[in-house]
This record gives sequence, C-alpha cells and structure tokens, in this order.
Amino acid sequence: MANIFLTNPVNAALRMHECGQSEYWFYHKDTYPSDNPLMYQDLIDNAIDEVIIWDPYFNVKPPNADQNIFTNIKNDITIKILTLKGLDSTQSYLTDVHNAVKVVIAPAKDCRFGLRVINKGDVANQGGRFFHDRFLIIDSTDVYLIGSSLGYHLKSEQSTGILKVSTPDTRDFIISIFQKYWNSSNQHEIPLTYLHL
Repeated sequence: MANIFLTNPVNAALRMHECGQSEYWFYHKDTYPSDNPLMYQDLIDNAIDEVIIWDPYFNVKPPNADQNIFTNIKNDITIKILTLKGLDSTQSYLTDVHNAVKVVIAPAKDCRFGLRVINKGDVANQGGRFFHDRFLIIDSTDVYLIGSSLGYHLKSEQSTGILKVSTPDTRDFIISIFQKYWNSSNQHEIPLTYLHL
C-alpha cells in the first residue's frame, strides 16, 4: 500500500501537508508527532472582523483550555460560538465558558462575544438540531471544514485537517445553515454583546 503521507522532498522540516493553493492543510501525527498543528490558530489570529466557531465540543475545564485559541485575537472582533452540550440544571457551562474567554481576552481589545448551546438533554426542544461536523467561518466570507474539534488544533494529538470551502454556492449554503442553527438555538445562550460589559 502506498504511503499517502509523503514527506516533502524540498523541505523535510515542513510541519504540515498542504496543497499550495490555500485550500487544504493536513497534519499527520506519525510524521510530526510532537508538533502542534498551527493553522487553526493562524486563522483566528488573522481575523479582522468576526470569528464563528461551529463545533460540537468547546471545553474550558482542565485538561482542556479551548479558550486559549483567542490569546492573540485582534481588537474589535466579534466572536460567536455554537456548540453542543449536555447542560446541567444550573447551566454552569455557559458561565464557565464566558468567564474563561474573559480571562484570555483583555478588556482593552473591545471584543464582542456570544455563545449558544444546543442542549443534548433537551430532546423536546433541541433534538432535531444536532450536528457533528466542525466549521470555522472567518470574517463572514471564508468558510473552513475542520477535521477535528478545536482542542486538537491547540496541541499535538491526532491527525487533523482543514479544508477551505472555495465554491461560492457551497460556502453560502454552509453559512446559511449555520445561521439557521444559530437563530434557533437561543434557549441556552450568553447573548452577543461586548465581552467585558
């Protein structure tokens, strides 16, 4: 069987396989077992207006610290996170995430933040809106299909990839589906407003 994870013949130090056309990036644990995949972080760092994380897993309690993805975020950015969780009766998850993001993003950055959660345990209201794929939408125009949840893009763990959706119709469709989920998932939310109000 052919080795589909070829080493780069020009630069063996390359830390990921990519197409050279800014369309896909792939990391392989066996090739670079101790290197962190950095592309997701790079996309967040370079956003100039809005970051949308659409991922069924966003965790802030140890050993995870997904909020660290915002460490280098620019000023005046709007952040929306749509995730999936089994919420407890106190909804502590929402405030835990909100507080963790506030610690990472300084008040001087003047960012806006909103979190909506589809509650896995609330079948009557949420059961028809489960999702499992991960997407990242940057500045309302660039859409990425993300192979693994955010935590796998912050440390060396598993193979993972990122594919930029380049077809306009497909990109617009994915954005519209996100908007549908976002609009209908306001039963459990941190309303979108300035993070440090």
